[in-house]
Amino acid sequence: MTRNHKIFLCFLLIPILLSFSPEAEKSIRTIELNNKQYISMYDLTSTFDMQNSFDIITGKGKLFYKGAIAVYQIDLSVMLINNKLIKTHYPAIRKEGEILLPLKFFEKIINEFYPYYTYSEKQSRVYISHKSENKTISSQESVIKKNREYIKEDIPISGTDKISFIIIDPGHGGKDPGAIGKGGIQEKHITIKIAYHLERYLKNKLKKMKIQSTRKSDRFVDLSKRTEIANKMLKKNENGLFISIHVNASILHSISGFETYFLSQNPSNEEARAVAAMENNVIIFEENSGRKKYNDVEHVEAIMLTTQIQKESAGLANYIQKYLQKSIPESISKGVKKADFFVLRDSLMPAVLVEVGYISNTKEVKKLTQANYQKKIACGIGDGIIEFIKEYNKNTKK
Repeated sequence: MTRNHKIFLCFLLIPILLSFSPEAEKSIRTIELNNKQYISMYDLTSTFDMQNSFDIITGKGKLFYKGAIAVYQIDLSVMLINNKLIKTHYPAIRKEGEILLPLKFFEKIINEFYPYYTYSEKQSRVYISHKSENKTISSQESVIKKNREYIKEDIPISGTDKISFIIIDPGHGGKDPGAIGKGGIQEKHITIKIAYHLERYLKNKLKKMKIQSTRKSDRFVDLSKRTEIANKMLKKNENGLFISIHVNASILHSISGFETYFLSQNPSNEEARAVAAMENNVIIFEENSGRKKYNDVEHVEAIMLTTQIQKESAGLANYIQKYLQKSIPESISKGVKKADFFVLRDSLMPAVLVEVGYISNTKEVKKLTQANYQKKIACGIGDGIIEFIKEYNKNTKK
């Protein structure tokens, strides 16, 4: 090869070599609102090679980069990044049409999407450098210390925060009566009474726990709004429980008993599938304009956190079923089951649905409408919740 050929070959290789060289330092402005630091979604996607999709109706959005995915929602202080639940003290927001993410979320996105970058903050900007060019970090010891504090406070998955609140969800309500028994007895009236007794019982037993119901009167609440009420209470250092109360029904009037469900796209059996289908029919009462896309399987898979939250939900279901059996031994325990209930889909915390009995069974529905029996059910569910919290909090980081 002649000298001229070698020079020509070098010129050809220069663009290729440059394409493999570390990228230059990038920076993005930080936005301060009410003493809180945010990053603009527009700045994020225009600076980095990632895509963003946002549903203006549900307020949910996704960030994509190669195989990585982050799921966020406006007004929530939690984000899912590669199936890790990240919490901060304040939520993502929309202001004048612009999506603003908490600075904490930005840092974790960079760590997960671009592990070969380092991150620092200075003078209302954040700087991202390739690890082989560590100039920014090495020259700012105070920034390193600050970043280490951020990492120390990470909440990568549920199970590291103690339970600090409980959301009780009386099924159905308003224009949605739920299942209807003999004599026109409606499920919605039974569930709200049991929820009332459960709330009182838990407030008496757990003095410092925040306890709230999704409805306290005969009103209709969309399925997606129920878990949203719970998810909005999630913050750094705070986890919760979501308990949905229902009454079952069957075309076979001889069937009776109680069972507790946790979320799964693989139902325990055909009966479990049928129960979920019946409860999911609530969506026919929801307004078309605001109806959630319940068939968005991709979103469901991203939200569910199958490995951790499902295990915790199964544990919670087991405790509730066990203590219900002690509290109402005159009823039949049908065990713990799993099914795809829409009301549980978006829960970012341990969540269960309790079917307390059968409104279609003449003997059982008489008991379900009696205040003393409703209180016994509430005590059983409550004791199961209390025992689960004891075990859960014992195993969480202090």
